[in-house]
Amino acid sequence: MIKAISIAFGITFLNALAAIIIAIKAQKKETKKFNKIIFGSMVVRYFINVIAVWFCLKVLNLMPLPFALTFMISTFVLILIEIILINYRANLLNLQNLM
Repeated sequence: MIKAISIAFGITFLNALAAIIIAIKAQKKETKKFNKIIFGSMVVRYFINVIAVWFCLKVLNLMPLPFALTFMISTFVLILIEIILINYRANLLNLQNLM
């Protein structure tokens, strides 16, 4: 059970870490390019997540309930943190452009 929980959290943590790194690099670009990078990376990251979840449930035969609950809860929390961080940094850049 601990293995399923830790792997599920690891997958979502790596997803959030990748999103934050991509967002920080994308914020140096203009708005249209920024949106393309962010939304394009979302598609790629969630496709990779689907493959990772399938691999964990079918190949590694992890316990589905603890894995799924941990994956859902940690995905929700980490995406919320990701949104807040991107919003904060975007607002900070907008304020810097006004001055």
